[in-house]
Amino acid sequence: MRGAPLALSRRSFLVGSAVTAGALAVGCGSGGGAASDTFTAAFQGSGAGEGIDPGVNTLFIDEARMKAVYDGLFEVDSAMAPIPRLAESGEPNADGTHWRIALRDARWHDGKQFTARDVLYTLSRVLGPAPQRPFIAASSLDQVDLPGCRAVDDRTVEIALKQPSFEFLIALSVYGTKVVPDGATDFRRPVGTGPFVFESFEAGRQFTAVRNEHYWGGAPEIGALRIVSAEADARVNAVQGGEIDYADNLTPSAARTLQGRPGISVVSTPHSGIYFFAMKTDRPPFDNPDVRRAVMRMVDRAELLKVALQGQGEISNDVFGKGYQYYADLPQHEYDPDEVGRLLRRAGVRDLSFDLFTAPVAYGFVEAARLFADQAAACGVRVNVVLGSKDSYYTDALETGHLTMGQSGPLPIPNHFASRLLTGAPQNRTKWSDPEFDRLYATAQATRSPEARAEKYRTMHEILHDRGGFIFFATTNWHSAAGERFDRLPTAVPNSHDWARFDQVRVR
Repeated sequence: MRGAPLALSRRSFLVGSAVTAGALAVGCGSGGGAASDTFTAAFQGSGAGEGIDPGVNTLFIDEARMKAVYDGLFEVDSAMAPIPRLAESGEPNADGTHWRIALRDARWHDGKQFTARDVLYTLSRVLGPAPQRPFIAASSLDQVDLPGCRAVDDRTVEIALKQPSFEFLIALSVYGTKVVPDGATDFRRPVGTGPFVFESFEAGRQFTAVRNEHYWGGAPEIGALRIVSAEADARVNAVQGGEIDYADNLTPSAARTLQGRPGISVVSTPHSGIYFFAMKTDRPPFDNPDVRRAVMRMVDRAELLKVALQGQGEISNDVFGKGYQYYADLPQHEYDPDEVGRLLRRAGVRDLSFDLFTAPVAYGFVEAARLFADQAAACGVRVNVVLGSKDSYYTDALETGHLTMGQSGPLPIPNHFASRLLTGAPQNRTKWSDPEFDRLYATAQATRSPEARAEKYRTMHEILHDRGGFIFFATTNWHSAAGERFDRLPTAVPNSHDWARFDQVRVR
């Protein structure tokens, strides 16, 4: 997820082109579930951009389908800590350069036994050439020394690393690491080990699957799962009208509209969406750490949350991962125009002016940008809000401009460091490059004790909190709504194992 890329991946909260509400009118698939035993869930769609290859497809709706069909060796819980799935356990050697993974007794949907060969093939697929689209997990698994990996036996695999890492299980938990069968190349009719067996898929419309009676985790209680693509308004209308059983990712206003409606339950999961400004630290004016410190004090986080995000969430403090493993609780940055002036004078900067590049790609982006411009003006700084194309914004924002915006989903903090902040990281939106930071990360990875690693990560957070390029100003809730026919619905943060998993759902 991500690791997970910051915003182009399914770990970010942004999806592509519009999908009409007509997707909701498509009939249920055939197969193992009668109409009363079929659970229908609606997610934000992206038309032809959707897919079902776990190595390359990145949208939230893609991940919901993949959770039904596939399993990973490990996944992360709501605190972003790894938990075993197809793996029963994972143990490092003394120096953290080899990991021995004990595998679960599981079978593929076609009846074949899951073995170590499937794991080795999945790793080689991710790390090998990708002729059309890059594999999501390629950067996270880059530390794997593929020639040194081996199958000890059918139920044991040994993974060699290029350098020590006692956090390697996190790399095996990121999106793009779900295990596929040895030799699999055609994903039009995917075969997995997951709780549901693939039946049909039409990009931009619907996916259907039926209960896996032999699932290693226990057969689901529902007979069939249907996942449909729909825009936000269509999801709200459909769950109200009983056309669907579950609507994912609702806006705050939609959640308020549905709250208290007879036969509808609304769940709001905190620490699910992470809003930020990103200063490019490799170019003026943000190559000066005092200017970055000044901008951190230029943001009235409470006002941004209240006005631009309708009060739905909590203020943040310029470090990533509130509520997750390894989060550093540091003194809160406050809006302070006087301190802004002092820091800019120390930096030797007068009449500061810069562009803020944004686009209407997520709820509240443009409103937050304009409100921040007003806050900066009260500090004597001019911010020019520049609107980009929503279709190409996140690609453009990697290189364009000096200050940009973004929104991230949850992911493990070490993965956030590796994918976004190490020198040369693939999603380094702030162009951050700090030798001390890089050394601390490498040392943390090679440190066996979790407590000692946490201290290294705290120091890295302190560096970012003092002079980093990210301004994380709010965490928002993730809203979902469901009808009353089913219970035991998922309520976890996005990107975690329990998010969008429907194998525990049952008819009331």
